[in-house]
Amino acid sequence: DAAMYVAKSRGKGRYECFSPGMHLDAFNRLKVETELNTAIKRDELVLQYQPVIDLHSGEISAVEALVRWEHPDRGLVPPMDFIPVAEDTGLIDDIGSFVLRNACRQVREWQGRFPKDPPLKVAINLSASQLEEPSLAERVATLLQQCDLPPNTLILEITESVLMRDTDYTATKLSELKALGVQLAVDDFGTGYSSLSYLRGFP
Repeated sequence: DAAMYVAKSRGKGRYECFSPGMHLDAFNRLKVETELNTAIKRDELVLQYQPVIDLHSGEISAVEALVRWEHPDRGLVPPMDFIPVAEDTGLIDDIGSFVLRNACRQVREWQGRFPKDPPLKVAINLSASQLEEPSLAERVATLLQQCDLPPNTLILEITESVLMRDTDYTATKLSELKALGVQLAVDDFGTGYSSLSYLRGFP
């Protein structure tokens, strides 16, 4: 069973021979899933903000919200150690909502405390499952209103792989978000096989 899941994760039409290490990997993933589920309920997730610097002025023009996990025993857990598990188990939806809600509130507070023209922006990553939510645009619109955050100061980022998964559906969802006035960005574009011409089909 463990070998089957490894084969599936590495692509279709292949096989893998079982090794004891696969059992350990499966056990560790289950442990991370269980602890991460508890972490969400115990508010162990925290946001860190990476500044984006305008090279002409030297000022901070935006921040990127990055989620971290403050594990009670392991300390600060990097996203690569829990985000893939969260995506596979559906926990990414709760994590994505946490990031979106708290990052918008924090940046709106900073905009009030440190007014500038143009105002500080915040970039937030959207997962594939978030983009598949039928009510995503409505949720974002409600959040912008609740936080009193100017829509043009919110940048929603998706990865190239998510962008190319179902281009027609993705274009529709992005158009709904664009209509709210938010900015859209593609993260890591060029790491896959997409041509720049694909970007013409998206808002």
